[in-house]
Amino acid sequence: MKKYRSLLLLVLYIVLPNLYFSQKSDKIWIDGLGRSFFSSDAQINEEDTISASNISSGYNLIDLNTHINPFETIEIFGQVRIKNEFGSFFGSGTQIDIRQLRASGIIKNKVKFSVGDLFLKQNKFTLYNYDEELNFFENNYNSSYKEIVDYENFYFENRWRLQGIQTNFSYKFDRFIRTLEFDLFTTRPRGSSQINSGLNTSISDMLISGGSMVSKLNKSFTAELNYVLLKELPATGTVERAIRNPVYQMGINYNNKSENSIINHKLQAGFSERNWSYKSVDDSTSELNKGMFAEFSSSYFKIDSTFSLNLGYRYVDPNFRSSGAQTRRIEMNETNVGSIYSLYSNDYLVRPISVFDIVTDPNIYNQNISGTLMSFDPIFSNALPYGDATPNRQGIFLDGKYNSKNKILNINFKTSYFNEVIGQGTTQKRNFFTILQSSDINLKEIFNHTKEFDLSFSTMNQITSREGDSIERVNLNSQHFNLLIEKEILSKLFLQLSLKRFESKGNEYINKRNEYGEIFTFQSLNIIRVDNLYCYGIKYKYRENVYINLQYNLWNSNFNNSNYPDLNFQRFLFIFSIKL
Repeated sequence: MKKYRSLLLLVLYIVLPNLYFSQKSDKIWIDGLGRSFFSSDAQINEEDTISASNISSGYNLIDLNTHINPFETIEIFGQVRIKNEFGSFFGSGTQIDIRQLRASGIIKNKVKFSVGDLFLKQNKFTLYNYDEELNFFENNYNSSYKEIVDYENFYFENRWRLQGIQTNFSYKFDRFIRTLEFDLFTTRPRGSSQINSGLNTSISDMLISGGSMVSKLNKSFTAELNYVLLKELPATGTVERAIRNPVYQMGINYNNKSENSIINHKLQAGFSERNWSYKSVDDSTSELNKGMFAEFSSSYFKIDSTFSLNLGYRYVDPNFRSSGAQTRRIEMNETNVGSIYSLYSNDYLVRPISVFDIVTDPNIYNQNISGTLMSFDPIFSNALPYGDATPNRQGIFLDGKYNSKNKILNINFKTSYFNEVIGQGTTQKRNFFTILQSSDINLKEIFNHTKEFDLSFSTMNQITSREGDSIERVNLNSQHFNLLIEKEILSKLFLQLSLKRFESKGNEYINKRNEYGEIFTFQSLNIIRVDNLYCYGIKYKYRENVYINLQYNLWNSNFNNSNYPDLNFQRFLFIFSIKL
């Protein structure tokens, strides 16, 4: 019966909109995405005689986006996915899922609203979806993989995908201030669900609500206020404890625009609270944490976008907690493993997350807001594992951009020096120095070629250090290098060569946290690790969002540890992607 219900749903979804479309073509329109994905992975480790030597997988999918406009100011949006895994026949392996539903509109040409699936973002300290590790600048490195990772996890402009209701409206004034804009929302990212059927226990509903107010005071000054609250409702579940985490942010922005440039100064600050309440005890301040942050930055921009520079100072208290801004895209723990060869060697070892997994595997990524700090791997991101909102940090940062007027050279760079506000497990404090840059060179213009010819490379170096005795001392150096060469050999047919190399060496301690997110112990690490990912391929671009990509990937991880044998794998990849 389930199979027939799915088939009926598919028929109704396709036929009814077409009937309506034939009568009211101006009120309904359809777009979407189609993708064919096939990969063949092989392990080439001589010491592994148990794991399968080759694993193949793939799928075909179509995402149909239907936009219905019954009125000019109302839109109903739905996205239905039809997916068929390779190896399934006659529809037996076909899945039909509703990925998104949303209704939005405008009331009296003044108040906008949306109900359903929302993509929300506020300030970088209140609600913000920071990029994953090793993704420093917008670039084309492994772009086919990156598009899939972001699309499958609903990552869009650093927004979190949440379900609820949102409204925004604005006012204009003749005196005192120019504009006043409001944005309000309430969402339920997690509903009550059963944990243990035998014990009849369930977790509580989680709500995230908030609002923003932005006011343009005059030609140069803008003020903002942001508020977000994460709260569990203990009455909706059987779990004893429930979290409450409000975060407040306020800032003022100054813009001075001249004929050729813009100078910007921004000052912002805020504070947070986090506590746990209990059903059996009248105590709303258990495990109470209070923290604050402050940041000042100054920026200079050329009007023609050829040059920009930003310098600033940031302080984030050790107890600052903001679930909406500190939730990570990847949880680096023992239970989160890659989809390909998650166990390897004759000892069935759990394979640690590698550079290859971060680049290629959408299944290791997280879409849910966490009330406590998620775990991270210091070799990949030790300075700012939770982005700008990382607690227990103070220091300076500098970033800039240069674009040549002849469009031959683009350079981006970032550097920062942070240290801990208080030491962890000792009075000694860690220091974090990071420098990274990305360069894009248009070889087509240099050599006067008629077809596209581009070279891109980027580097990152992150050094963590801590003074002290032999136990306190920390010294960890991580380096990352990317290279991409893309050459159009025939019209719309591109040859692609890329290299990603990551190396980390030294010692560090991992924080182990309890159920309240508090540190209770440390795990010592001695690290000598090298990851390599080589990609060779061709890509035929019918147009910007329609392409076929064939790749051969060779990747390995060298641990220099007798307990973890080195890894060597290869992959053949085929992707056919159509975005309408």
